[in-house]
Amino acid sequence: MSKIKVGVIGAGGRMGKAIIQVLSLSKKSELSAAVVREGAVYAGFDSGIHSGIKETGILLSTDLQKACETSDVLIDFSTHTGFESILNTALTSKKPLVIGTTGLTDADKALIQSASTSIPIVFSPNMSVGVNLLFKLTEIAAKVLDEDFDVEVLDIHHRHKKDAPSGTAMYLKEVLLNATKRSEENVIYGRHGMYSERDQKEIAMHTMRAGEVVGEHTVYFLSSEERIEITHKAQDRKTFATGAVKAAEFLHGKSKGLYNMFDVLGI
Repeated sequence: MSKIKVGVIGAGGRMGKAIIQVLSLSKKSELSAAVVREGAVYAGFDSGIHSGIKETGILLSTDLQKACETSDVLIDFSTHTGFESILNTALTSKKPLVIGTTGLTDADKALIQSASTSIPIVFSPNMSVGVNLLFKLTEIAAKVLDEDFDVEVLDIHHRHKKDAPSGTAMYLKEVLLNATKRSEENVIYGRHGMYSERDQKEIAMHTMRAGEVVGEHTVYFLSSEERIEITHKAQDRKTFATGAVKAAEFLHGKSKGLYNMFDVLGI
């Protein structure tokens, strides 16, 4: 049985390298294309060597259209600036797409929803199995504790990360809002200066960007008697890459629809 051919967009970045490493060990799928941004100095390099493994024979390329032609499924971990072009190319080529790019706007998400009526898409702010369990545990805790506990979210990432809060933290916020039937009006982002006493429905989002932290998220539930912390700490980017490859394998053979990692993992 032939392997699923996976094209990686954003192959020159940290996540792209990790996905190429995971694909090199997969029994179900294999790398078919490795796309990098226009002007990338490493375009033309072997994708395996660039990713710290043996040669793959597949060169880093800026040709997205060719990647579509040689791939069964695409995984996008590039940047939000080129997102619309990538989505349109996948749509035109009728290729399933895994979207792991963060920093997307509401308008971008509307485009994803529209595109999913024609092609299958997995869209998730975090592909990690553990993080998706964090989402589910947060939902359960929020429904049980609700207004009896104050809620705070802390997002810690490496100093190079550009978006804040992270896509994962923003999804945690949505989980909390939905579980407690609150709205964006109840959310604050950081604190500075003088504040009145905390509102009972307030949800606070906090961000740290320092060092080389791969990714850490904690949801705090605090009352006057006790504190509950639900934490996920990523120790290696391969945890996200493994989930992304699982998502690509899940999409293969699907006709259309918008899926998330709960669908992929059967949670």
